[in-house]
Amino acid sequence: MRQLPGGRLAAEHLISLGCRHLLDFGGIEKEDMPADDRERAFAETCREHGVDCVVAKGRSDQYYAMEYHDYIEQALLAHPETDGVFASSDVIAAQVIQICAKLGISIPEKLKLVGFDDVNIASLTTPRITTIRQPIKEMADTSIDLIVKSSQGELVPSRTVLPCGW
Repeated sequence: MRQLPGGRLAAEHLISLGCRHLLDFGGIEKEDMPADDRERAFAETCREHGVDCVVAKGRSDQYYAMEYHDYIEQALLAHPETDGVFASSDVIAAQVIQICAKLGISIPEKLKLVGFDDVNIASLTTPRITTIRQPIKEMADTSIDLIVKSSQGELVPSRTVLPCGW
Protein backbone atom coordinates (compact mmCIF):
# COMPACT_ATOMS: atom_id res chain seq x y z
CA MET A 1 0.00 0.00 0.00
CA ARG A 2 1.30 3.47 -0.80
CA GLN A 3 2.25 5.70 2.12
CA LEU A 4 0.16 8.87 2.44
CA PRO A 5 -0.12 11.61 5.04
CA GLY A 6 -2.61 10.56 7.72
CA GLY A 7 -5.22 13.16 6.79
CA ARG A 8 -5.11 12.23 3.11
CA LEU A 9 -5.33 8.54 3.94
CA ALA A 10 -8.39 9.15 6.16
CA ALA A 11 -10.17 11.35 3.61
CA GLU A 12 -9.57 8.94 0.74
CA HIS A 13 -10.85 6.04 2.85
CA LEU A 14 -14.03 7.86 3.88
CA ILE A 15 -14.64 9.08 0.32
CA SER A 16 -14.14 5.53 -1.00
CA LEU A 17 -16.94 4.45 1.36
CA GLY A 18 -19.28 6.98 -0.27
CA CYS A 19 -19.05 9.80 2.27
CA ARG A 20 -19.77 13.27 0.86
CA HIS A 21 -20.11 15.42 4.02
CA LEU A 22 -17.03 15.04 6.17
CA LEU A 23 -16.20 16.45 9.58
CA ASP A 24 -12.64 16.63 10.89
CA PHE A 25 -12.09 16.89 14.62
CA GLY A 26 -8.64 18.41 14.40
CA GLY A 27 -6.20 20.25 16.58
CA ILE A 28 -6.51 23.08 19.06
CA GLU A 29 -7.64 26.62 18.30
CA LYS A 30 -4.74 29.09 18.11
CA GLU A 31 -2.06 26.45 18.74
CA ASP A 32 0.23 24.79 16.21
CA MET A 33 0.04 21.01 16.57
CA PRO A 34 0.93 17.90 14.52
CA ALA A 35 -2.81 17.36 13.99
CA ASP A 36 -2.80 20.56 11.91
CA ASP A 37 -0.79 18.79 9.18
CA ARG A 38 -3.34 15.96 9.13
CA GLU A 39 -6.14 18.53 9.02
CA ARG A 40 -4.61 20.35 6.04
CA ALA A 41 -4.10 17.11 4.10
CA PHE A 42 -7.64 15.99 4.95
CA ALA A 43 -9.23 19.27 3.79
CA GLU A 44 -7.09 19.39 0.64
CA THR A 45 -8.12 15.85 -0.31
CA CYS A 46 -11.78 16.69 0.24
CA ARG A 47 -11.44 19.74 -2.04
CA GLU A 48 -9.74 17.64 -4.72
CA HIS A 49 -12.69 15.21 -4.65
CA GLY A 50 -15.41 17.87 -4.44
CA VAL A 51 -16.49 16.64 -1.00
CA ASP A 52 -17.82 18.93 1.75
CA CYS A 53 -15.43 19.28 4.68
CA VAL A 54 -15.90 21.02 8.00
CA VAL A 55 -12.97 21.33 10.39
CA ALA A 56 -13.77 21.57 14.08
CA LYS A 57 -10.95 22.63 16.39
CA GLY A 58 -11.04 22.09 20.12
CA ARG A 59 -9.88 24.23 22.99
CA SER A 60 -6.67 23.64 24.90
CA ASP A 61 -8.58 22.76 28.10
CA GLN A 62 -10.40 19.99 26.20
CA TYR A 63 -7.11 18.70 24.84
CA TYR A 64 -5.36 18.57 28.22
CA ALA A 65 -8.39 17.00 29.94
CA MET A 66 -9.01 14.66 26.95
CA GLU A 67 -12.69 15.59 27.30
CA TYR A 68 -14.34 16.35 23.98
CA HIS A 69 -17.99 15.35 24.48
CA ASP A 70 -19.55 18.86 24.31
CA TYR A 71 -17.40 19.89 21.35
CA ILE A 72 -18.29 16.71 19.43
CA GLU A 73 -22.00 16.94 20.20
CA GLN A 74 -22.17 20.61 19.17
CA ALA A 75 -20.39 19.89 15.88
CA LEU A 76 -22.59 16.90 15.02
CA LEU A 77 -25.78 18.83 15.85
CA ALA A 78 -24.59 21.83 13.81
CA HIS A 79 -23.82 19.55 10.83
CA PRO A 80 -26.53 16.85 10.72
CA GLU A 81 -25.62 16.00 7.11
CA THR A 82 -22.26 14.61 8.29
CA ASP A 83 -21.74 11.07 7.00
CA GLY A 84 -18.04 10.68 7.78
CA VAL A 85 -15.72 11.77 10.59
CA PHE A 86 -11.96 11.89 10.90
CA ALA A 87 -10.86 12.19 14.51
CA SER A 88 -7.29 13.35 15.01
CA SER A 89 -6.88 10.82 17.83
CA ASP A 90 -8.45 7.54 18.87
CA VAL A 91 -9.46 9.18 22.17
CA ILE A 92 -11.57 11.66 20.21
CA ALA A 93 -12.90 8.84 18.00
CA ALA A 94 -14.00 6.88 21.09
CA GLN A 95 -15.89 9.93 22.31
CA VAL A 96 -17.49 10.33 18.86
CA ILE A 97 -18.85 6.80 19.28
CA GLN A 98 -20.29 7.74 22.68
CA ILE A 99 -21.94 10.92 21.39
CA CYS A 100 -23.30 9.14 18.32
CA ALA A 101 -24.89 6.54 20.60
CA LYS A 102 -26.45 9.33 22.66
CA LEU A 103 -27.78 11.06 19.51
CA GLY A 104 -29.01 7.86 17.88
CA ILE A 105 -26.48 8.03 15.03
CA SER A 106 -25.44 4.52 14.06
CA ILE A 107 -21.82 3.78 13.22
CA PRO A 108 -20.99 2.62 10.58
CA GLU A 109 -24.47 2.53 9.02
CA LYS A 110 -25.18 6.30 9.12
CA LEU A 111 -21.76 7.68 9.92
CA LYS A 112 -18.32 6.33 9.03
CA LEU A 113 -15.47 7.01 11.46
CA VAL A 114 -11.68 6.99 11.18
CA GLY A 115 -9.39 7.66 14.14
CA PHE A 116 -5.67 8.26 14.34
CA ASP A 117 -2.91 6.72 16.49
CA ASP A 118 -3.89 3.02 16.65
CA VAL A 119 -3.73 2.92 20.43
CA ASN A 120 -5.41 0.27 22.60
CA ILE A 121 -8.68 2.16 22.97
CA ALA A 122 -9.36 1.59 19.25
CA SER A 123 -9.99 -2.10 19.85
CA LEU A 124 -11.95 -1.59 23.08
CA THR A 125 -14.90 0.38 21.70
CA THR A 126 -18.09 -0.90 20.13
CA PRO A 127 -17.87 -0.65 17.22
CA ARG A 128 -14.10 -0.88 17.02
CA ILE A 129 -12.41 2.17 15.59
CA THR A 130 -10.94 2.06 12.12
CA THR A 131 -7.69 3.83 12.83
CA ILE A 132 -4.55 4.99 11.12
CA ARG A 133 -1.41 3.59 12.72
CA GLN A 134 1.21 6.00 13.91
CA PRO A 135 4.63 4.27 13.89
CA ILE A 136 5.36 4.75 17.61
CA LYS A 137 8.29 2.30 17.88
CA GLU A 138 9.95 3.76 14.80
CA MET A 139 9.35 7.28 16.15
CA ALA A 140 11.03 6.36 19.44
CA ASP A 141 13.96 4.65 17.72
CA THR A 142 14.46 7.59 15.36
CA SER A 143 14.26 10.09 18.23
CA ILE A 144 16.90 8.25 20.23
CA ASP A 145 19.14 7.96 17.18
CA LEU A 146 18.83 11.70 16.46
CA ILE A 147 19.51 12.63 20.10
CA VAL A 148 22.65 10.48 20.14
CA LYS A 149 23.86 11.95 16.83
CA SER A 150 23.17 15.49 18.02
CA SER A 151 25.01 14.89 21.31
CA GLN A 152 28.00 13.71 19.26
CA GLY A 153 28.00 16.97 17.32
CA GLU A 154 26.41 15.61 14.15
CA LEU A 155 24.00 17.76 12.22
CA VAL A 156 20.45 16.37 12.46
CA PRO A 157 17.26 17.44 10.69
CA SER A 158 15.00 19.86 12.54
CA ARG A 159 11.97 17.82 11.48
CA THR A 160 11.55 14.16 10.64
CA VAL A 161 8.30 12.70 9.31
CA LEU A 162 7.68 8.97 9.32
CA PRO A 163 4.96 7.31 7.24
CA CYS A 164 1.71 6.17 8.80
CA GLY A 165 -0.68 3.51 7.52
CA TRP A 166 -3.42 1.06 8.37
